[in-house]
Amino acid sequence: MASLLTYVSLVTLLTGMATVFFASAVDGVGTQNAPKHLHFYMHDGYTGPKPTSVLVVNGTGQPLKGSGGGARFGDTVVMDDRLTEGPTLASRVVGRAQGFSVTASQGDPAMILAMNVLLTDGPYNGSSLTVMGRNDIAMPERELTVVGGTGAFRMATGYVLWKTASWRGRNAVLELDAYVYVSPAAARA
Repeated sequence: MASLLTYVSLVTLLTGMATVFFASAVDGVGTQNAPKHLHFYMHDGYTGPKPTSVLVVNGTGQPLKGSGGGARFGDTVVMDDRLTEGPTLASRVVGRAQGFSVTASQGDPAMILAMNVLLTDGPYNGSSLTVMGRNDIAMPERELTVVGGTGAFRMATGYVLWKTASWRGRNAVLELDAYVYVSPAAARA
């Protein structure tokens, strides 16, 4: 009798576990679809009548090599940059990149960057991504981390490949390719 009771308990436990695992797989919990790919250009403007990036803390020491003569250790910049579909300012605006960067290297022209990518047009209007990472401006391509998001990108993870498309004086256009993973369950919540 005891072995029959143990057998029934084991079958009940395994059936319950299988049900939970099956329901989780159907619901998408614990799985991620292929990444969503977002592509846009960020216009980082320090000059002109309405700059979108402003130096708020002056760093110390000599200008860093490869920084175009301007960046110093400790420089802190706040930005509210336009995101567009194409590389020109006349391209359709799809959002804003709002955040800050701090030159955190005493050798390379590298900074720690934290920004929210707020999308204001298209299928992800109202959603945002939070991006952080090391931006070594001397490198042709940089990789930053997607650490979260809101709306369609709730609990997002992923990465952003970031390239300098053009650089004139203190103004730059950056090309961003974001690869974003979102749990289907988190997106529906």
